[in-house]
Amino acid sequence: MRLIALSAAATFPLATPALAAPAAEHLTLVEVFGHAALPVQLIMLLLVASTLCAPVLLSLDRSAALSALARGAPLLAGAASLFTLLAGAVGIANSPTVPSLTVLAPGFAEMLLLLVLGLLATFSAVVCRELATERTRALPSAD
Repeated sequence: MRLIALSAAATFPLATPALAAPAAEHLTLVEVFGHAALPVQLIMLLLVASTLCAPVLLSLDRSAALSALARGAPLLAGAASLFTLLAGAVGIANSPTVPSLTVLAPGFAEMLLLLVLGLLATFSAVVCRELATERTRALPSAD
């Protein structure tokens, strides 16, 4: 079993397990972002950008892009949070002692932040898509 954990750690060299994050007195969202692995940070930034660009897509009348965003954001956030959970599990498996909850908390916070960002991006896209649909229904048809 230990061999599997070591091979998983070698497969994901950019994964920084939550165990590597130093324990802080007061954990902030900036610290959660700062301790995340680079691919996870990029996904977080992409989810924030998706949340902010949904109203722009609404104003450009891009309902297909809004639909894609509404479907893709939760999948991306879920995959990234599971990647973080996997990295934490590998770190726990390789730890000689059982880590305390304060050591594990930054990893759980990172995973939950990813899920929240994914839900915000999805919410923004769904609301904007519904507004675009209502706008097209309200337009008089040219017969």
